[in-house]
Amino acid sequence: MCILCGELVSSFHWSDMNLVGQKATISVNENARERKRARLKRVKLLNEILRFYGLKIADWQGSKFVLSDKKGQSVIVNDLGDLWDKARDLAKREIDALDNKLLAFLGESNMNAESSLDFSSANHKSTR
Repeated sequence: MCILCGELVSSFHWSDMNLVGQKATISVNENARERKRARLKRVKLLNEILRFYGLKIADWQGSKFVLSDKKGQSVIVNDLGDLWDKARDLAKREIDALDNKLLAFLGESNMNAESSLDFSSANHKSTR
């Protein structure tokens, strides 16, 4: 394995530890599908929060993230521990998980998702 690939998969942020258990390192293909699935789920959840700040995060080859703003500026994020400082710098404002406006935004977005599910299930029932 080249040194670059070894660096990309050899260490994990504590938030990834549920994927690797007690191990500090893993092999390249070990549990790859489960790690990828969990990582993409995490990206989806993060994007719900980051959208409030005008930001978006994307997975980059299963090892890093790319954080972008609406103006096209992007930064590489190593892990979740690295995310919030870079998000603050890119958004040029404080990121506060307990901000009432953020919580209201997340509540509205969750309600919209639930209502679209209710609507689609109601349509599905009526067509039977």
